[in-house]
Amino acid sequence: MRKFMMRCFFLVWFLHGYIVGQCIVPNSEFKIRGFHLDFRTQVMTVQAIKDLADNLSKKGINTLIIEYEATFPFLKHATLCNEYVFTRPEIEEIVNYCKKKGIDIIPLQNCFGHCEYILKHKRYAHLREDSKEVSQICPLKIAEAKNIFQEIFREVAELHPSPYFHIGADETYLLGSCKRCKEVDKSRLFVDYVNAMCQLVKEMGKQPIIWADIVLKYPEAIHDLPKDLIYVDWNYGWEPDYFGKLDNLLALGARIWGASSMRSHPDNIYLTQWMKHFSNLAVFIPFAQKYSYEGIIQTSWSTSGTYGFHYDTGWEIMEMQPIRQVYPMNGFQILIDAFCQAIDQEEPLDVEKFICDYAKQRYGFSEKDSKVFLRYFQLQQVVVDSKSILEGKKLNDWIEKHKLLQEKWQTLSAQRNAEEFAHYGLMLDLRINYLKYKVIENIFESTNYTPNQASDLLMRLENVIQHSQALRQQFNLLQRSYLKSGQTEKINIMWTEKMNKLRNILQRHSRM
Repeated sequence: MRKFMMRCFFLVWFLHGYIVGQCIVPNSEFKIRGFHLDFRTQVMTVQAIKDLADNLSKKGINTLIIEYEATFPFLKHATLCNEYVFTRPEIEEIVNYCKKKGIDIIPLQNCFGHCEYILKHKRYAHLREDSKEVSQICPLKIAEAKNIFQEIFREVAELHPSPYFHIGADETYLLGSCKRCKEVDKSRLFVDYVNAMCQLVKEMGKQPIIWADIVLKYPEAIHDLPKDLIYVDWNYGWEPDYFGKLDNLLALGARIWGASSMRSHPDNIYLTQWMKHFSNLAVFIPFAQKYSYEGIIQTSWSTSGTYGFHYDTGWEIMEMQPIRQVYPMNGFQILIDAFCQAIDQEEPLDVEKFICDYAKQRYGFSEKDSKVFLRYFQLQQVVVDSKSILEGKKLNDWIEKHKLLQEKWQTLSAQRNAEEFAHYGLMLDLRINYLKYKVIENIFESTNYTPNQASDLLMRLENVIQHSQALRQQFNLLQRSYLKSGQTEKINIMWTEKMNKLRNILQRHSRM
């Protein structure tokens, strides 16, 4: 019911033609038609980026926003570079290739929130808002931050001739956390710090961009932000005032870009909420057109952007682990194409028609088979949380529904783009494998579990693990030239980690 009410509220906004006393003139033409690449946990090869750019350019996309994080080849700040870092010639190759295809690459360089990959290093620890939760720069340490980010910004900008420079500034949840910051208004903390970072961007002759969530949440000082600042209103399926009153931004006459998403919470390797993303395109893009947003970006998050940490004495960070990873982006071509179509038409995307037409045109399916293809995306996928674990019957019901679809899915045979089509089947197999594991885990975690059950559970778990190994091989094959070397191994370890740990425990219990 809550989701239905949120959807209705969103539609009321869309149909509503007046805001802050002025008539809104719809504009279906987006000047910026962009796509976002997240290299925090999944790093594409240079060739994969070029192939994507080639594909997007044919569909009217003129902008890529790349979030390099530790994969950018810093010189003065080489401490930040990880094992997947691009070379400077590789960055130049990517930028030049995209330019030839009519695509501008805007770098996204976080400098406020989402700075874990910076603040985990002792070299930058003095900038932390919190000594243990290292996601955010202290907004009162403006002078120290400017000294560092002036150098970082210039290195990034040097390889990107774009007139724009994205500085992030989203999800700064630690605002007002430290002793000094608690004495300052949160809106003032945010605005003063962002102003300082915008100044650095303007000194390079660039136009600054930020995500809009925090200034919507704390709007009191919004009038003191630069008049030419570009705000990205990211909306992944919620009502327009989710972060705060959008009126406060619209009343400024601010330059606004919208952002939908094709991979976001709670998606992970074995869960994709397809219809949520399709609905996001069908609802939010017409909204952005209605309110004359200057640009639209399709975001694609490989992780949640939050991390768990392995600490040593004195809270020294030994390792940083993403909370979740999502299935790689080459499994989501249908959502890429849905976005491109949705921003190229005035009427809202007809999701069911799009999916059925896509099945016929992209994979050569019949009318009958296209209906099976549609049911794949309509299959409900929900998070397996502690409540559902306690309800073992629900897990078995989910498995049966997935297996029924799997039986029909296995009758499909793509006449075209067969390797791309294989991703869907693999994602379904991964989901079923995961749910089968959760049934076993549910028994192990129940109050009725005793070591007498260990042998039987171990036998069942061995079958699940054996199947997971076959899925890993298929996954590796489909990602062989898409992700940089070493990426697939990390992803495989992450989604099978609990399975292997439980197997070791059950082996012990079976001998008790």
